[in-house]
Amino acid sequence: MTVLHSARAIVWLRWHLLINSLRGSRRRDTLEQVSRTFATVMPMVFLALSIGTVGAVCILGFLGGRAVSVGLIDADIVVFIVRFSLVVVLGLLVVVTMASPVQTALARSERLLILPIPRQTLHLAEVLANVLDPWIAFLMPGLACFAAGFAAGGAHRAAAAALAAGVAVLAVFASAGALVSGLVGWLLRSRRRGELFMLVFVIGLSLLSFLPAALGTSAGARRRQESPRIEARTVEEFDRALPVWTRVVPTEIYGRAVLAALDGRTAAALLAIGAIVAEALVLFGLSSAVHRRALDTAERETRRRRSGSAGPAAWRVPFASPAVSAIALVEYRTTLRSVRGRLAVLLPGPMVAVLATVLRGISDEPTWLTATGDAGYLALAASLVFGLYALQPFTMNLFGADRAGLTRLFLAPATDAELARGKVAGCGLVLAMSAAVSLVAAILLAPAGPLAFWLAALAGAAATFALLAPIAVVLSALFPVAADVGRTGTGGNPHAVPMLAGTVLVAAFALPAVAIFLVNWFWTGGPLLVLALMLVWLAASVAAAVPLVTLASRVMGVRRENLALVAAAR
Repeated sequence: MTVLHSARAIVWLRWHLLINSLRGSRRRDTLEQVSRTFATVMPMVFLALSIGTVGAVCILGFLGGRAVSVGLIDADIVVFIVRFSLVVVLGLLVVVTMASPVQTALARSERLLILPIPRQTLHLAEVLANVLDPWIAFLMPGLACFAAGFAAGGAHRAAAAALAAGVAVLAVFASAGALVSGLVGWLLRSRRRGELFMLVFVIGLSLLSFLPAALGTSAGARRRQESPRIEARTVEEFDRALPVWTRVVPTEIYGRAVLAALDGRTAAALLAIGAIVAEALVLFGLSSAVHRRALDTAERETRRRRSGSAGPAAWRVPFASPAVSAIALVEYRTTLRSVRGRLAVLLPGPMVAVLATVLRGISDEPTWLTATGDAGYLALAASLVFGLYALQPFTMNLFGADRAGLTRLFLAPATDAELARGKVAGCGLVLAMSAAVSLVAAILLAPAGPLAFWLAALAGAAATFALLAPIAVVLSALFPVAADVGRTGTGGNPHAVPMLAGTVLVAAFALPAVAIFLVNWFWTGGPLLVLALMLVWLAASVAAAVPLVTLASRVMGVRRENLALVAAAR
């Protein structure tokens, strides 16, 4: 009864948290309440739009099971497809859990320790929450319909085996997600260690994502040179080629259980199902131990605070007042101390360089895609656009990412216009740092090309950022959200409206710069003409952006109190 009472209390708490997020606070204005409601309802909208996908998975599962049971399709082929789908879901579950550990129930469990709730119940709640993960939630109806298809075709034993094995596999997935979440959460107890881990993990994962394409390209070229004939491999040959250790993977055991039940080998099917259940129990026990250790482990590394006054800044932002310069430097340093800020600086250049290298090896014929591998200034331009998108957690949430520090910033002796200009200038400094890293990566990739084109690419990115600045100030003031940019999960994202608008506007504002580059290809104007036109476009963009940022700061000034409440997560 204690477990049931605790589970009911957790459900009640989650429900009222949802209701309170919709109601908001009386201190919040109407626009803020609408913004919070929209942010809460958006996941429900996405869930409603996913009903079609779930229905398609259910139909395919049912038809596949029935076709196997009546002999229309070979069982090995259908079960192989199911096995492959399960492996993909398992891999995505592990990767997503490692990439966004703050979104798991482990971080919320620490707040519930003051309540008389057993820790076993908290762990069970986390495991059950993993069952509702989108990757698993979309899989459950498909596996159930797959078993129903067997029953509709008359293969009742296979239906029972597929249903039991499916439930056991889902238990393995949920326990594995809780185990990975607990291990990563335990590792990230230290903020510095956690930021380093997330930085290395995201950059390594992004760079390794291009490795299969590169290997596939080289392997495909060798096959084309050696022999033009492609031989098909059966499922049996594929299974024999798999390493021995894959036999203990739960998805492979699931396939053997279903095939054994179809062949009438009931004992073998029961043994396979029992193996999956045993793996689920082992993972559940390990996740429980890790969860308990993570909750018991106190913070070992305390944050070091610098003593004494900060003193005057060593340098100032050119053409900026002392207040604007100070705010810009604070924004710049704060951004670079966060995981997302470092990713925005370090990731775009190397990512585009690796992608350009892969594209260059795909085809020997020159195209607009493969040209980025031969012209470094094109790779630089692509990196700069990527950098603008990577900066959206800051540019489209200028006030929510500061959290409680925004209150101290509002107390500074600066006007609304100076505050807005300082925030924009700080993001511009981060973009300049990202451009420097991208420039080095592009030079290492392909240093050839007229110098005017390289300078034109930098000027085009600056013009795009200038046009984006006033809109970013307005959207950040109208749709603020408290974000933790020290993590890579969705908790660090801006509001859905500014993020969607920024995605569209970056591409729209970059079109004039792209059009100027096309002048050199369709009109023999030469590199110097391209640079001259780009500098004119940059000057016009800055001339328009400066007064517009001042005008946009009025929106921020009207909503100062609300912005402080949102940033402090009140």
